[in-house]
Amino acid sequence: MRASRLRATRNALRLVPVIACVGLASALITLAAEKADVGNLVPQDVAVTPHPINFSSKQPDQRQFGKLTFLSEVVLTSASDYFGGYSGLVLDAKGERFLTISDSGSWLTGRLDYSDGKVAAVRDARIGAIPQKDGQPLKRIDRDAEALVSLAPGALEGHYLIGFEQRHRIDEYAYENGELRGPVDERALPEQLKGMKPNLGIEGVAILRGGPFAGGMVAFAEEKLTADGNHTGALVVDGKSQPLFLKRHEDYDITDVQSLEDGSLVVLERSFNEETRRLGIRLRRIPAAEVKPGAVLAGETLLDAGPEFEIDNFEGLAVHKSAAGETILTLISDDNFSAFQRTLLLQFKLQ
Repeated sequence: MRASRLRATRNALRLVPVIACVGLASALITLAAEKADVGNLVPQDVAVTPHPINFSSKQPDQRQFGKLTFLSEVVLTSASDYFGGYSGLVLDAKGERFLTISDSGSWLTGRLDYSDGKVAAVRDARIGAIPQKDGQPLKRIDRDAEALVSLAPGALEGHYLIGFEQRHRIDEYAYENGELRGPVDERALPEQLKGMKPNLGIEGVAILRGGPFAGGMVAFAEEKLTADGNHTGALVVDGKSQPLFLKRHEDYDITDVQSLEDGSLVVLERSFNEETRRLGIRLRRIPAAEVKPGAVLAGETLLDAGPEFEIDNFEGLAVHKSAAGETILTLISDDNFSAFQRTLLLQFKLQ
């Protein structure tokens, strides 16, 4: 299907609540289209429109889900053929300006406008290709960006770490004057994460904002399992990489991880069962005291949601504080450039 026809089909179907239909859940993972080719993409303005939905379509007035309070959920659509595949997300201190990266090798930035605490509009959106050192778009094998974390949380301008799959690496970029520039530096791949499978590589990179290892980097693979079935990660402090593990629950894989101000971690996980065709997402909070070399992290479950809710392939997680000092979690989904998936932006308040 030509790109323009595919885009029109996707925009029409994204507004249909297919996620709630278990019979169509298999389409979320299996019917992905070819990723957009960003080889000729130059930074440009783009229109992005949010369409509000309820996290629980069966109980639209429900606000409490696990240990989270629902704030807002929207379907994001755009006529741009480059829009989609979002796997990492950062918001500024006010939760307004955002930067997100796509596994097609592009970035998207803009401003969220709120009304009554809900996302009402997306302003000043721009899209561009993640560059290589010569300023040109990354080569195809290098484009699979999966993790994004700010090195100076609060201000959108500044330096970021981006974790990539396929050719596994963690590179440092700078967001300046409305564009992503770099890479300006690279981080050594933690020894514990070497040998990852091409499409099951780095999905979560976090910088600890507090706790005994403040300033250290935590990185996890999507699915690199130990002999006893736990997820493999690494804690990097002062350039020294040490093992870190996350207890695996059922068939959930890691799709992102971010740090709270006290050094606790919030882990985003996704499950898709081929036999039952069930899609699920889970959020876990890991206390800062548990995060130490060699630890098997477990934490507490904040949210466990299946296809009865308005979910999709959530892969990006951002954390910011509201004006009232409340911790806000924002999730974004990777639509796999599929006509049967959507780019969802979902916000909760953490109790």
